[in-house]
Amino acid sequence: MYADKIMNTEYYQRLKSVGNKIAKKYVSTKYETSIAKGIPIKYLNFYKEFSKKVKPLRIRYRGNSKQGYSRPTSFCHMAYADTFAIYHR
Repeated sequence: MYADKIMNTEYYQRLKSVGNKIAKKYVSTKYETSIAKGIPIKYLNFYKEFSKKVKPLRIRYRGNSKQGYSRPTSFCHMAYADTFAIYHR
């Protein structure tokens, strides 16, 4: 019910349009489980807002180890991330 109200708004339509353009630019190959990967961290707030409104997305942060931060092989803190990947929830 709440999702239906949001999906019909102009704001949501703009979010969807911009989100689709960004996701298509960074789309993953068909052999991977992610929807898109390598998305610059500057788009993070946009995807968090979109995900909370309607679309159930899971965001995983990606990045290299940096001076003072040695990351585990399968995890990266948001504060040290360079990019992120999007998965279906």
